[in-house]
Amino acid sequence: MAEILSKQGALARRFLVTVGVILLVRLIYCIPVPGVQLRPIIELYHEHIQTYGGSWFDFMSLFHVGRLRNISLFSLGIMPFINACIIIQIIGYLVPEVKKIIFQNKDGRRNMMLAALAVTLLLSAMHAYSISLKIELLDDFPDIQLLYCSGLSFQVLAVISLCAAVMILVLLSEVVNRFGVGNGVGVIFVSEVLVRLILAFDQVMQFYAREVIQRHQVILFFVVVAVFLYFARKITRFRKKIELSTHEGGEKFFISVRPFWSGVWPLIIAEAVFSMFEFYLKGSSLFAVAATIVFFSLLYVKAVYNPRRFYEQVLSHNCRSCEQQGKRIEDFLNHAVLQCVLLSALLFGVIFSLPLLLPFILNVSFLSAGIFGSFGLVMLVGMHYDIARQVKFYQRIKRLPIQEWWRLDVARDEAEAEVKKACLRSHGVMTEIRPSHFAWGMPVMTIASGYSLFVPTENVDMARQLLEKMQAAWKEKEI
Repeated sequence: MAEILSKQGALARRFLVTVGVILLVRLIYCIPVPGVQLRPIIELYHEHIQTYGGSWFDFMSLFHVGRLRNISLFSLGIMPFINACIIIQIIGYLVPEVKKIIFQNKDGRRNMMLAALAVTLLLSAMHAYSISLKIELLDDFPDIQLLYCSGLSFQVLAVISLCAAVMILVLLSEVVNRFGVGNGVGVIFVSEVLVRLILAFDQVMQFYAREVIQRHQVILFFVVVAVFLYFARKITRFRKKIELSTHEGGEKFFISVRPFWSGVWPLIIAEAVFSMFEFYLKGSSLFAVAATIVFFSLLYVKAVYNPRRFYEQVLSHNCRSCEQQGKRIEDFLNHAVLQCVLLSALLFGVIFSLPLLLPFILNVSFLSAGIFGSFGLVMLVGMHYDIARQVKFYQRIKRLPIQEWWRLDVARDEAEAEVKKACLRSHGVMTEIRPSHFAWGMPVMTIASGYSLFVPTENVDMARQLLEKMQAAWKEKEI
């Protein structure tokens, strides 16, 4: 779909769209699955407030992370779409025929989106059916009639409704991508992280009020939060740069290797594998976890983000290395990948350890310590970094004299975008890149990520012809 950016487009309006979507998503989480009676639950909660005290936020939190999460219409969140993107990505690299259709075809990105949506519906339906069974077996409220009806009719209604809710969240993510700021999938996912963060801090203060923990433990907890945020931010912003130049015009540019390429998924895989073999790894658990994390990080990046692919891409576009003359770019990429994987593995080790250690060291709850886990503060750091990069893009185009920008292409990763940008600029076409990636939350090169190349509207035809020549040269190049 064509996208035109105007110089007069207000950045504040984009922020309002993003904030509006976040608030909307958190509010609609309180909508129950059709067939569930909400009135008895509200009456029960009013009685609880009168007896024990509480607030409206406590009631909303039940639908987000509490006992009522399963009866929320949006309980699946956007996770089925994230999982579908990763599944399609992995299948594409394991099956050459699928890779050709999805990645090398002219309409590859559209095909990839259609495939991801189909898998999303399949995953949503499977998970929705299990949720419908859990709702029917819900025994937290034995004295009230929770469902209008039960059995097959409720199960079918729940599956259809929950699948539709996931599609609504995917649509809202596209609204953020188009009219807001930040990666849409990341914004919706992080909105739940924000709720869990508020609940975690609230529980720490409740523990302090009830004298379960002491003042120095509260201070230490927030110090750990601040140190973790600083540490995660430093690793997120780290990049290993390789300076290149184009053959025509000598346009210099950088391609970057970053630690968040694989997201947190190597850690999740490592935790799953480690839990399966925990009995056999007793006594060497820390070493086993560290080795497993590094192994899966390297395996994932090497398989999906193959450095040789960029070596081929750089040469096919007649680019060369500026720093290491006479050596292969592939070797530098391999070395940079190893450095970034080790950095990300270090962060993953901290993420794995803190939720297990803090409840015993500071006497906080596992809910409060959970914000340091795989889907906690690190996601917030990644989303902040993504939004900051997009803000710089919009500020950059505002300073330039060009009035309108046309989205020419969407590169699958940052290196591809930088190579295309340099080649277009070497032919006199002003080009800017708008990054959209959910750092730490999503691996690179999925349909949820993209690096859009924008050119002035008056140069669209020329830029399109140059881009077609580049892509044709890349396909014909054999190394």
